[in-house]
Amino acid sequence: MHEKMIAFVVVLLVSVAAVAKEDNTSVQVNEDDVRRWNTFADDLYRLHRQQLSGRKVRETEQMGGYAGLPEFYREVSYFDVDTGRLLSRIQWERAQAERIHSIEVYVYGNDGRLARDYLAWYLPDARNAPRQTAVNLHHYAGDLHGWRQFDASGNRIYEKCSRTPDEKPLFDLSGEDRIAHAEDNPRSIVHSGEYRRCFGNLPKTAGIFLRPH
Repeated sequence: MHEKMIAFVVVLLVSVAAVAKEDNTSVQVNEDDVRRWNTFADDLYRLHRQQLSGRKVRETEQMGGYAGLPEFYREVSYFDVDTGRLLSRIQWERAQAERIHSIEVYVYGNDGRLARDYLAWYLPDARNAPRQTAVNLHHYAGDLHGWRQFDASGNRIYEKCSRTPDEKPLFDLSGEDRIAHAEDNPRSIVHSGEYRRCFGNLPKTAGIFLRPH
């Protein structure tokens, strides 16, 4: 049984035209990445459908957009009724109702905590490939929460360690080069006991998770 709550929210961000002008080239540079990232987005939608199958789902809905496109998308969040967990969130383009603007899918472990989540989103006027993709892997040790992020090409692009339950940040590293530099520096945080506890045996490569499941 689906329960819908509809709220109209206008999200005003920087000019979409300016962002698209700056970024259009980046989504067309590497044809292998274009193919890989589009496949990743398609796989995400399949995982979304798979997770909803056989579950009682509650949906919430709101409108959102950008400066100049104030109601560009309809954002739907899908919750498991029995557990209350967020399963996925999709922004559907309003002008083309079956077209996905962005998609997030959440996968939980047997302990009920978030094990991994995935993201893909497109620029409003550039559909050659997603502008951004993310594979986020999570690890928990006591009150520490480690989060490691890759893109759909397998590049490790972000790491963060925080303390639960308020997710107070302890340290983070962003950018492939910065992470590699930290690993080469024996005095950096990545060689500390706290880092090892926070990330445990979390994979340093995306591996099998590049195909969302």
